[in-house]
Amino acid sequence: YSKTRSVHKHASYPLVTSVQEPGQRNFLGLISVEIKAWQGNNKCTRSTNRKFQSTNLLALYYLTNYLIIAVDIALDADTAHPRLQVSEDGKSVTDTGEIRRVPSKNERFDSHTFVLAKEGYASGRLYWEVDVGKRRNWILGVAQETVTRKGKVVLSPQNGFWAIGVADGRDYWAYTDPWTRLTVSGRPRKIGIFLDISAKKLSFYNVHQKNALYIFSFENDCSQEAKLFPFFSTGSTATKVDTEPLQIAQGFDDDK
Repeated sequence: YSKTRSVHKHASYPLVTSVQEPGQRNFLGLISVEIKAWQGNNKCTRSTNRKFQSTNLLALYYLTNYLIIAVDIALDADTAHPRLQVSEDGKSVTDTGEIRRVPSKNERFDSHTFVLAKEGYASGRLYWEVDVGKRRNWILGVAQETVTRKGKVVLSPQNGFWAIGVADGRDYWAYTDPWTRLTVSGRPRKIGIFLDISAKKLSFYNVHQKNALYIFSFENDCSQEAKLFPFFSTGSTATKVDTEPLQIAQGFDDDK
């Protein structure tokens, strides 16, 4: 998807063909992970499974009944730490390793290499993907609009951040309080993020292996009125600078 796309409940039959195009198989694979979580919680699940034996058709059923939107994210350079260079199109961010001269902004993070997306969300079921490539350090997730931008920031749901990341290419963490160490097979190169605001859940996926990495439940940590913004970080400033960018995926490809 190059722009915000939605699949509506009363979609016509030709959509079946378009949804199964190669460029969208990863998306369907990840949605099938969500389907497994829903099974047993939906009264019509058993009859639905009998009716839709194909994984793609079953995924389509949930796509058309639960309205999942693939969002077109652009980064907000005005929030980026001075070391971070946001591309002109807002689709990637690079750690330059140097403090650049940038306008002083109240919304800018000044102590950590963080950046937010331009648009935040207060409702909906939203999905996006990020290419992390071979980076040894990255942090991804969502943040409330009201998070602290100046001085020391501790990543945790209590402070308005829901995120996972990797340090030194080997230590994967969910930034809970205290942190939760994650067991991850291989090194994910593309991360899928599914924000279900109505269900108060944030899910992270290894796109290529099509498995879940971690799922946050917002519970009482998030105000219903507060917008949630996609959140990105190149990792700790204390680590060796990695100049490979974090790239927002602009299509759901079947990468090998």
